[in-house]
Parts: sequence; structure tokens; C-alpha cells
Amino acid sequence: MQIEIEKPRLNPVHLAAIIGAGFMNAFAIGGVWVSLNRDIADVRNAQERTQKVLDSTVQQVSQIGPLSFQTTRSLEAAAENKKATELTNARIDRVVESLGGKLDTAIDSINKVGTQVQVLSSKLEDMQGRADKTLFRTPIVRP
Repeated sequence: MQIEIEKPRLNPVHLAAIIGAGFMNAFAIGGVWVSLNRDIADVRNAQERTQKVLDSTVQQVSQIGPLSFQTTRSLEAAAENKKATELTNARIDRVVESLGGKLDTAIDSINKVGTQVQVLSSKLEDMQGRADKTLFRTPIVRP
């Protein structure tokens, strides 16, 4: 028994349908290919943007050390200035106290001189008052 294979006939409609289906498949594969390439380009752009952001972040993070040092140094300088101000205030207080003491001493000395002048004046008046009397008398006029 012999097996016979029947060949299908190829008519123009079937040929056009096969060619059309091939074009449709090629068109679909081309669309998928373009879409994949576009997606890959988008992913690469996103990766570049992310890398730029990471580089910027690394640069900003690297500035934290110097900024921290500057902040610490500013705080130390403020503390030093505060201590210097306190010491200056203490010196000024001592100067004011000594000046006040000197003013008190000067006032006491001036008062003593004034008192001595009054005592001497009083002694002179006592000595001169006994010997020198005025003889001039004002006449009394009665209406």
C-alpha cells in the first residue's frame, strides 16, 4: 500500500492572504521592535537622570563635613566671644569700682578742705569781730 500525499493547490487569494499575513506579522514585529527600542532609550535616560541626581547628592553630602566643622568653629568662636565679654565686663566693673572709690576719696578730701576753710574763717571772724566794730548807725525814721 502506497501512501499518497496530496499537494494543496496554491491559488492567488491564498497567496495574497499569506503575503498579507507576513506583512502584518512584520509590521507587528516592527512595532514591537520600535516600542522596545523606545522603552530602552527611556530607561537609559531615566538611568542618566538618576545618576546625575546621585552625583549631585554625593556632592552635597561631601559638603556636610566642612559645613559641620564651620558650624562647630562658629559655636566655639561665639563661646570665646562670650567669655571675653564676661572678662571685659569684670575689668570694667573693677575700673568703675576703683573710679567710684577715687571719687569718694576726692569728695571726702574736698569736704575736709571746705570744713577747714570754714573753721579758719570762723577763727578769723572771732578774732576780728571783737576788735572791729562799726560805728555807723542808721537813723530810725518814724512816720
